[in-house]
Amino acid sequence: MTDHRLEAKALSAAYGDNLVLSDLDLILPSGQITAIVGANACGKSTLLKALSRLIEPKAGEVLLDGKAIHKVPTRELARRLGLLPQSPIAPDGITVMDLVSRGRHPHHGLFQSWTKGDDQAVADALAATQTAELADRPVDELSGGQRQRVWIAMALAQETEFLLLDEPTTFLDISHQIDVLDLLTDLNRSRGTTIVMVLHDLNLAARYGDHLVAMLGGSPFKSGSPETVLTEDMVRRVFNLEARILTDPTSGRPMMLPIGRHHMQSSSSLTRLAQS
Repeated sequence: MTDHRLEAKALSAAYGDNLVLSDLDLILPSGQITAIVGANACGKSTLLKALSRLIEPKAGEVLLDGKAIHKVPTRELARRLGLLPQSPIAPDGITVMDLVSRGRHPHHGLFQSWTKGDDQAVADALAATQTAELADRPVDELSGGQRQRVWIAMALAQETEFLLLDEPTTFLDISHQIDVLDLLTDLNRSRGTTIVMVLHDLNLAARYGDHLVAMLGGSPFKSGSPETVLTEDMVRRVFNLEARILTDPTSGRPMMLPIGRHHMQSSSSLTRLAQS
């Protein structure tokens, strides 16, 4: 397991005059899967962009192994940290093979040619995401779910120590959501890759995340193990939602059951079930 570390110190980020992140301190545990959760517009995607140097902090800094990330040379950073943003855009007409192969570019110097190792990394990424049969197809002809898996394949081909993913299960049906999260878990366990991902589904975040960060108003409201973070109080304060927390019978992790206003009267039975 790697000892490398990515962290934010007193980090603030804004779009124009709109302050999104405010004086944020956060350490991403090395060699673990961190899931970032929170309501819409709480700063989850902005945090990932700041951590990956896509946006410049308004104040504070992001550190990679104790060094300010803006001082890390671009090619070195691309070899160490990969990012899959929301709704990435592929060049017109590019094929799946060409797009996934772009994940290898940071590993090439000015005069370094393509190697068998590059071929293997691309093949492994295509196989892992079940997209090998799409290799010769243009990306713009694929379904939303297929495109998402191809972008994940490109990120995997990059073979970085850190992999940041903004809603990697978007556009995927539940079966493929589980496939992708299982794939990321395999990557974490086999390579020790530190994975940071934004997820909307609290139960999937708790099942697959070793570490959760619940965001509220541009700062972490709570962070730690799923058992520590996924509580009724957190769901109420972060999502303005009443819920009951049970134990997931499959993973043993906490599981959130939302309570809508039409089911408030039956919530007492859920409470008794949670306490049994």
